[in-house]
Amino acid sequence: MTYVARSIAFAALITLAAGSTSAQDLDAPARLVVRSVKFQGNSALDDLRLSTSIATTQSTWFARFWVTRWLGVGQKRFLDEREFRRDVLRLRLLYNQSGFMAAQVDTIVRRTNGVVHIRFLIHEGEPVRVERVAVEGLGDIITERDALAAIPLRVGDPFNRFLLQVASDTLSRMLRDRGYPFVEVFRNFTVNDARGRVDVSFQVDPGPRSRIGRIEVDGADQLGEGSVRRLIPLREGELFRQRDLDQSQRDLYRLEAFNYVRVGLLDSVPDGPGDTLVGVLVRVAEGDLYGIRASLGYGSVDCLRGLIGWRARNFFGGGRQLDMTGRVSKVGTGRPFAWGMQSRFPCGTVPGALSAEDDPERLDLNWELSSTFSQPYFLGSRNTLNVTLTGEERAEFKAYLRRSVGGEVGVTHLAAASVPITLSWTATWGSTSAEPAIFCSFLNVCRVEDTELFSQRRVESRLGFRVLRDRRNNALDPAEGSFFSLEGRFAARAIGSDSLIQFSRGVAEVAVYRRLGRSGVLAFRVRTGAIVPPSIDLSGQNVQFVPPEHRFYAGGPTTVRGYGQNQLGPVVRVVDPTRGDSVTLPDSTRAFVPDTITSPTGGNSYIVANVELRVPLTARIQGALFVDAGQLIERGNELFPVREIAVTPGLGIRFVSPLGPVRLDFAYNPRDPQAGPLYERQGQDLVLLDSAFQPAAPSGFFRRLQIHFSVGQAF
Repeated sequence: MTYVARSIAFAALITLAAGSTSAQDLDAPARLVVRSVKFQGNSALDDLRLSTSIATTQSTWFARFWVTRWLGVGQKRFLDEREFRRDVLRLRLLYNQSGFMAAQVDTIVRRTNGVVHIRFLIHEGEPVRVERVAVEGLGDIITERDALAAIPLRVGDPFNRFLLQVASDTLSRMLRDRGYPFVEVFRNFTVNDARGRVDVSFQVDPGPRSRIGRIEVDGADQLGEGSVRRLIPLREGELFRQRDLDQSQRDLYRLEAFNYVRVGLLDSVPDGPGDTLVGVLVRVAEGDLYGIRASLGYGSVDCLRGLIGWRARNFFGGGRQLDMTGRVSKVGTGRPFAWGMQSRFPCGTVPGALSAEDDPERLDLNWELSSTFSQPYFLGSRNTLNVTLTGEERAEFKAYLRRSVGGEVGVTHLAAASVPITLSWTATWGSTSAEPAIFCSFLNVCRVEDTELFSQRRVESRLGFRVLRDRRNNALDPAEGSFFSLEGRFAARAIGSDSLIQFSRGVAEVAVYRRLGRSGVLAFRVRTGAIVPPSIDLSGQNVQFVPPEHRFYAGGPTTVRGYGQNQLGPVVRVVDPTRGDSVTLPDSTRAFVPDTITSPTGGNSYIVANVELRVPLTARIQGALFVDAGQLIERGNELFPVREIAVTPGLGIRFVSPLGPVRLDFAYNPRDPQAGPLYERQGQDLVLLDSAFQPAAPSGFFRRLQIHFSVGQAF
């Protein structure tokens, strides 16, 4: 039987199996749980490839492990006898299409106590191998050598029918990108059954080399045909390239003004031998050009929070956009809506924070108002101009309070491979207040009234850039793909910034997501950053100062989960006798009160690494095992110092919701509390009691646990 005949026979066998039910099916045990599915004897095709080609799958790990299985955790999968029989044929056809014509598949099935264990025994045999590959008809468009290097078929490899189709599509695409829209590629292969070899050839008919003759736009009723033409890189008279059509389609989708975009040829064949012009049809279906969005949420740090926004996607025509957004948090905990929410729902009242009586601003309403105008096709079809005006009052947990107004002007260029590169200039007028001991620890400014210098309103002017490459399949719950970002900020007096706001800051992040089996996910993430401040003269001191709002902070639900929000890294502690605080020191009998004010100072160098395994427990519940590691320090003269890395393992559970996975994480912190300067308030002075005070370590396993609740994956 020839290669083609065998392929047809296998396909017919599967079709017959799909429509038949034997008497044995009626006698099969009902609801058998598939405990395991294994493959034996396969080497050319791995277990993952084989398991994804069949319908029978084993239950999740939690439904197989005896402890969690006894608790009823995990997703059970049941045996379908008919599909199981088809799976044998599916595997044989897969091997057939992959070049292994002599492959045989048998099964061992063990049924016991309502469960079934399945093993597929595979004898692959010798494959039919490619002996020769030829590409004809290219003329001087592409050399045969370049064409052969681009296609995936190689001499000596098994003859894979899937790769044969990919090779044909690759050749077609290469010519379409060189101006040949009507190219046809004919595939031929000859099998020598006796020798187990196959000769493969591709006959290419390029058709006429064409230019774009006319561009028609259909469906742009409100946006306007002229706007669509200006927003795409296609121009009449230019050489036809398929990649330009694909880029036009992506550019129009990126506007978020269309529900449907299709950019293709008007003509299916050339009008005649001398026809060198081709028409292009841009068909769109406009979506809602005006939209309102709103959300409401709760967090242990932000308490009750909400968002409302309005967007116009064709503001004054031309695809321009105007987006106005308002965000609020800590609703009901402080002014102007002091409803006592913090007493009804725990939030913003963790140990070590100032009480509401001592620091009423800590629970005041946090807000942000922003308005962004976007102009597409700014000095070119791949550039977008963005102008943003903002105003905010924002408290970073236990670290600082920021009040500011300002604006930003930026230009985003869509580089090759759809990678956006943004250059921006930001100017703000605002103030930042923080615990006076933070400034005292860095600057030896130890009178409270002297630290008020750092809380005055100042002008900040900075330049920024960002490079982003996002290939994740889902932003809230990624299961495969990758993410890369690189960003920097530069503030200096030369561009108008205040003398106390000068620094260079860079951050890089890389994340990778890989599927394990059908539904498991293994995720990695590394994020690192550094700040280089200049030396400035302050009250006769030569210091390096970075404003609190630009320093790095770590610890919390998205970084190192074994720590509370912003609790990884350097801290200062303050004993305030007016609050009744006291402390035990080696030469004193005073007792340490755990809620003595503790404030993170942030750092100028940090690195965070995470690895997380996510596995399904049920159809709507997912479990996670993770290890977070990180370091946040105040770097001296070293460029990339590595000191004590904090490592915190943990486990979590995720619940599927329309807004994304609802996440509950439990992380264990084996390290003792961070040592740091300890001060005491004495009137208007801050007196250093101990330069490296070490609080007592938490006693017991559960006191070292950190619990985080949020929506969306950690990374």
